[in-house]
Amino acid sequence: MKILRNAAFVAALGLAASMTVAPAMASADQYLIARCANGGYGIEVKVRYLTTGTQHVFNQVSWRITGSVGGQNTIRFGFVQDANPDQVFKVINYTGGRTGTRNISVSRPKAHQVFVKLGARFDTSASSDPGCTSQTRGI
Repeated sequence: MKILRNAAFVAALGLAASMTVAPAMASADQYLIARCANGGYGIEVKVRYLTTGTQHVFNQVSWRITGSVGGQNTIRFGFVQDANPDQVFKVINYTGGRTGTRNISVSRPKAHQVFVKLGARFDTSASSDPGCTSQTRGI
């Protein structure tokens, strides 16, 4: 009887040990960053994401504009699957001031290579508003 109890105890310890060394299901938050500029105007965007065991989950976008701009700047985020041809699966547009942060909910299977395209149109006093485009690295 004592041998059975010891065997059960050892088996329970083995199960507990295997549970504690299992890989985490989600990584810490990471960022994709893109920058572009045109003349005296520029923008930096950050796209926050985490990768689970099966998905890339994008949960926040933020931006910071430099230069003398007004309050009606247009920022476009295009979430793209790197394929042949590339496939845009989500587009988010914002119009606003020099800085901003928005929570979003966008996901894609982990097996898909994904990057984010940035487009910006700066609100200026010029007769035509300058703009720029860029893209992040892929994940």
